[in-house]
Amino acid sequence: MKRNLGIVHFSRYFLVLAMLLVMVRIFFFAPYVVEGVSMYPTLGDNERIVVNKWIYYVRNPRYGDVIVLHANDEEDYIKRIIGVPGDELELKNGVLYRNGKIVDEPYINEVTLGEFDKIKVLPNSYFVMGDNRNRSMDSREIGFISRSKVVGKAEFIFYPFQNVKWIE
Repeated sequence: MKRNLGIVHFSRYFLVLAMLLVMVRIFFFAPYVVEGVSMYPTLGDNERIVVNKWIYYVRNPRYGDVIVLHANDEEDYIKRIIGVPGDELELKNGVLYRNGKIVDEPYINEVTLGEFDKIKVLPNSYFVMGDNRNRSMDSREIGFISRSKVVGKAEFIFYPFQNVKWIE
């Protein structure tokens, strides 16, 4: 009989632990797989990252944050915040301007092809772009990202192990 009580007692702890892990996964942190090269050189294809899902409950997304967003009902994208509500953005001659000033972008590795005229980021929305601008499906094609579509901030790479690092 004591043996059965031990199993029941252990099962309770296991159940509580499982519930805590599910809550952490749903509300706080989640693993994601990078698919494609749109964020190269910051993130590579098939890298595994941890996304902080609670950070935007305590603060708004900021310039430079690498985020996961719901692009549509089937796909999540990983992109960088380039514009926040009220910003005026323009891309000309491969140079990105925010509110009339050149944006310092050390995370891109080639000149951005194409241009777009001045646009103003809508309230409660964000303008996002991949770091590999010439191979990225981003706000230039899919439009502004509403705040409700932002899943969380990409915090660090955990796989492959030789690439483990915080995402800047």
